[in-house]
Amino acid sequence: MAQDTLTDSKRGEVQDIRDIDMLRFAVDEARQEAQNARQYAQQAQNLARQAQQQTRQVHHQAQLAQHEANQANQQAQQARQQALVAQNQAQQAQSEADRAQNQAQQAQSEASQSNQRAQSAQDQADQATQLAQQAEDQASRSQDRAIQWEMQLHQLRQQARQMQSR
Repeated sequence: MAQDTLTDSKRGEVQDIRDIDMLRFAVDEARQEAQNARQYAQQAQNLARQAQQQTRQVHHQAQLAQHEANQANQQAQQARQQALVAQNQAQQAQSEADRAQNQAQQAQSEASQSNQRAQSAQDQADQATQLAQQAEDQASRSQDRAIQWEMQLHQLRQQARQMQSR
């Protein structure tokens, strides 16, 4: 009878060791998941920074195009004034004004397209920032799970020590 009790006790210790091994495996998995989530968050933040940099570049291009449009408009106005002053050269000055106006419209169109691209890049930056936040949240949840597993593992170890000391 005493031998049966001893065998049962050994079986229980083996089961405890298996439980601890399973918990250790679960903790390792949770840590790996947290690490992966952190890496994903870092990648998403890098993408957000790249998208923001592209936004600044496109916005700068849009400003340059807008400046060119303003200059072209000013040139068109000057050409019209010259056409009024120099009636003998009116036909030539009108032609130059028309060309300058076409350039102004083209520059304005390019400025509008650049602004649209800047908005699109900003939207992508916002999405990447949101993904980074989601990934960071996932990393926090994974870290919380890892801490819970470690606490359970610690409790099981204490129980195992108490049972061994008995």
